[in-house]
Amino acid sequence: MRIKPLFLLILCVIVALSFAPAHAGDSLLDALKNGRTTAQFQFSFEYSDFSDAANLNAAKGLTLRTRLGYRTGKWGNVQGFIQFHNLSQLLDDYRWPGGGNNNYDVIADPDGSRIHQGYLDISFGEHSALRAGRQEIIEDDARLIGNVGWRQNGQSFDGLTFSCSGLTDNTFTVSWITRVNTIFLTHINLDKLILLHDSYRISDNISISGFGYLLDTESEAPDSRDSATYGARLKGSPGIFSLDATYAVQTDFADGENHGGDMITVIGLVKAGNWKLGGGTNIISGQDGNHRPFDTLFSTAHKWNGWADQFLATNGGNLTNGLQDVFVQAGTAFGGIKFLAVAHWFDTTDANTYDGKYGTELDFLFTRKFNKNLSGLLKFAFYNADSTAGNPTTDETVIWARLNYHF
Repeated sequence: MRIKPLFLLILCVIVALSFAPAHAGDSLLDALKNGRTTAQFQFSFEYSDFSDAANLNAAKGLTLRTRLGYRTGKWGNVQGFIQFHNLSQLLDDYRWPGGGNNNYDVIADPDGSRIHQGYLDISFGEHSALRAGRQEIIEDDARLIGNVGWRQNGQSFDGLTFSCSGLTDNTFTVSWITRVNTIFLTHINLDKLILLHDSYRISDNISISGFGYLLDTESEAPDSRDSATYGARLKGSPGIFSLDATYAVQTDFADGENHGGDMITVIGLVKAGNWKLGGGTNIISGQDGNHRPFDTLFSTAHKWNGWADQFLATNGGNLTNGLQDVFVQAGTAFGGIKFLAVAHWFDTTDANTYDGKYGTELDFLFTRKFNKNLSGLLKFAFYNADSTAGNPTTDETVIWARLNYHF
C-alpha cells in the first residue's frame, strides 16, 4: 500500500476542516443540497491509417466519453468537486499500448472508468486559494503541462495547487504533484513534481510569465527523467498583430543526469479581414553530445507538431534527432463554421542519421457550435514522410468526426 496518496487525502481533509466554519450546523447539508451537476457526452469517430512495416489494417474507432460531475455549494470557504469518467467503445477496430486488437493500427483510447477529478477548493479571502486532490492542470499553452483534452481519456494530476491573484497585475501558482493519471487509464507515481508559475500583465494585451518545473520520479538511476525546466513566455496582441514566444531550458535535478536541452516556440499572427493568417516555429533539441533530448514533460502534445502525432516522443525526452517544426496557418469563419488550415515542414536539429528531413503535414479543422450545449467538428491530418532511408516517421492519414453535448 502506497503511503503518499493516503497521506495526501488525509492532509486535504485536515486542511479543509481547519478552514471550515466552526459552527456550520446545517450549512454543510445545505452546501451538499445546493450543489450543481455537470455532464458531458462526446461521441468520437476516428480513422487512422499508418503506413507501418507490418501493413496492419487501418484503425477505426467509435467511442462515447461520459463525464458526470457534481460541484457542491460553499460551506464557509470550502467547496468540493468530483467528476466521474467513462469511455465506452461502440466500434473497437484498433489497438492501444497494452490492449486492443493487434491486427489494427493505433488509436490511443482504451475503454474504462475512473474518477477524473476530485478535489476541495479552499479560499483564503478574495485573493488566494488552495485546490487539494485530483485535478486538471494547464500551464500557459499546455506545451509542457496540460490535460491532454483532445483524447477521449484526458490527463489529471494528484496533488495540491496554491494560487494567489488579484492583489496586483501578478498571478502566482505553485503545485505539488505526486501522481499523474494518464490517457491510457494508468498512472505514474512520482516522488514529486513541483510546478512554479508566475504571470504578470504588463497591459491589457501584453503579458509575460516565468516558470520552473521540477520533476523527481521514483527512479534513482542517472538516466531517469528527473529534471528541472525553467523558462519564460511573452504573449501580446497589439492591434491586428499577435505574438506568442516561449523559451525553456532543462538542467539536472534529483537523480537525473546529462540534461542540457532547450526549446523555443514563436508564433505570429495577423488579422486580415475575416481571416487570421500567420505561422511560426517550434524547435526542440535532440541528443547533442552528452546532453539528452529536451523532455516536454506532461504536455498536451497533440496541440503541437501536427495532429497526426508523429512526434509524441518529445514527451519523455526520447526524440533523439530533435525537431524543427516550421508552420503556416490560416483561419476564418463562414456560415457559423470555423475553419483552420495548417501546413508543417518537419526537420531534425541534432544527431542526424539521414538527410535531416522528417516530412510534411497538412491539417484541416471545421468546427460548428449549434447552440450553447451542442457542438461538432471534422478534423483531418495528412502526414507525408520523406523517403530517405533511416527516417523514423512514416506516412499517416487520420480523420475525426465528433459531437459534443454538455451542460
